[in-house]
Amino acid sequence: MSTLISVVIPSYNRADTVGQTIESIVNQIVNADIEIVIGDDCSTDNARQVLQKYKEKYPNIIRLIFHEHNIGLGANWATCIKACRGKYICNCDNDDYWHNPNKLQLQLDYMESHSGSNVLITDHRTHNRATGEIKEYKAFIDRSIPLQDAIWYGKGFVCCNASIMYRADFLKTHLPLDDFISYRFALQDWNTWVILAAYTDFDIIEVSTATFGIETESITRPKDYEKHKQRLEKDAVCVKYLCDMFPNKYHWDDDGWRKQLNLEMMNFAYKRGDYRKAKEFARISGGHSLKEMCAKTWPTFKLFLLMKRI
Repeated sequence: MSTLISVVIPSYNRADTVGQTIESIVNQIVNADIEIVIGDDCSTDNARQVLQKYKEKYPNIIRLIFHEHNIGLGANWATCIKACRGKYICNCDNDDYWHNPNKLQLQLDYMESHSGSNVLITDHRTHNRATGEIKEYKAFIDRSIPLQDAIWYGKGFVCCNASIMYRADFLKTHLPLDDFISYRFALQDWNTWVILAAYTDFDIIEVSTATFGIETESITRPKDYEKHKQRLEKDAVCVKYLCDMFPNKYHWDDDGWRKQLNLEMMNFAYKRGDYRKAKEFARISGGHSLKEMCAKTWPTFKLFLLMKRI
């Protein structure tokens, strides 16, 4: 019986890119069977029709889960993971794709020959669809600090969700998938890595395999202030959950989070060149960083933006 690899695509809209995602998986050159488990979270475009057509094209490979109401990225992903039947599980979001046709074979060979390997990542690249720019990135783990801390603080860990392969039994044993569903986390990658890092190391293959699509707007890159704030508030639920899970390592601080929320909103205003909003959030945060001080007057705000471009 051939090894089965499950590939999860948590889908919401992106009717224009999900076909590329699916084809990049189907076209893998690998000595194994593949199943693609796609969960559509009540798309508002014609993504479901696109997915149905691909299901008809690849009936023995694609399995569709159509949610009756929007449940959020984390819950959608976890539902798909629970449905996976493979020995190994990979991710590929509906705006990402695999540019290396040997991705699965490279990772399968490694995992089969390294029985202690539970999480395997590779190098990756980004694709800015607005400009067409493609950049290559090396997967990186700072081995001088605990892996969990490197992921938590984001200062010693470089990874792309689409590049990962998990050993399925390990993932399902250690990840509280039902909590991902009941809490409806807005995240499905960073929180997964934080949890799994408490139980295993991550291995790296230094070959570029996956492309992370950068869109003009997405769940992680909202355009307006209210959506950005809502996203940050949803992230807070996830962060607090992890603090409760690992109380000896991470501490939840309500006041600290509120300050961080306003700093993130100020940074969002800076990115938009919005002086009025940057000044408003800097005043609320009450800090004295250079960025907050520069937001107090129009000339210093513009000077800061100018210096960042130089």
